[in-house]
Amino acid sequence: MRIVFFATSDESLNILQELSVKHDIVAVISKKPNSGTKRRNFSNSKILEFASDKYLTFEPDILDKKFEQKIENLKPDLSVVVAYGKILKKSLIETPKFGTINIHPSLLPKYRGPSPVQNTIINQDLETGFTIIQMDEGIDTGDILYKSKKFKLSLKEKYSEVLSFLFSESSIIINKLLNDIEKNKIKPEVQNIDEASYTTLIKKQSASINWSEPSEVIFAKFRAFYNWPNLYSYHLGKRFIVNDLDLSDYKSEVAGKIEKINGSLYIHTSSNMLCIKIIQFEGKKPVQALAYFNNFDLSKTILETK
Repeated sequence: MRIVFFATSDESLNILQELSVKHDIVAVISKKPNSGTKRRNFSNSKILEFASDKYLTFEPDILDKKFEQKIENLKPDLSVVVAYGKILKKSLIETPKFGTINIHPSLLPKYRGPSPVQNTIINQDLETGFTIIQMDEGIDTGDILYKSKKFKLSLKEKYSEVLSFLFSESSIIINKLLNDIEKNKIKPEVQNIDEASYTTLIKKQSASINWSEPSEVIFAKFRAFYNWPNLYSYHLGKRFIVNDLDLSDYKSEVAGKIEKINGSLYIHTSSNMLCIKIIQFEGKKPVQALAYFNNFDLSKTILETK
């Protein structure tokens, strides 16, 4: 098949590599990074590093008629969308001979929308999976072509680890699926709207720590927002990112209170204490949390929630 591949995240690279073994990749489309973003170094993304000297690549600002014409001129058989980050119009979706498919990192119809993996982690789900759908103009509403088995989670995985795992698993079956699509062997399954749930775009404010929440909730947010937008709190009015955090069995007293126990630093929540290991203030290098807070009277220090 002649494939147009839409993807931006590094974690989708193995899918592109697997497709390239059996198919003709006629173009790779990635989303440009927002100006000044710290989310990821998209200018040196693994997708474009792999594709730039092998395939035609695009980073369009808008998916307008002019761009659609470029794709149409390539005469693609199928478009494959994997964590691309832009919404495709119906006309672009329907341009290829077999339309467009999307590899979505949740078991649809649960967790439609832009942040399925983050919500899986935040909700402390014990299982996850991926779904491949025939795209339509709705948000993850297309008919199901393939749904994976359920994979168990340990409640310790970070966002990128879950995403990498699911895309790796999907790469194993993708070429067989495309073969079945080409031979018209698949009977698409309509999603059950009654089971649908929707996620929203993650914002920087989503990662602000409320120390009055249970430790399990805060730890889940730490894992979900790892790398971006990064869990953060405040001390003396200054914002700092939490780079390393872990659960503990120590019972809490006053939420936000800091305590040193056996050479480690702990923060009280509404349930158990959290062990905070490495922090980073804006514009500064990461430091050991204990080394920083040792400069203050911990008996009088309670972390702020904003």
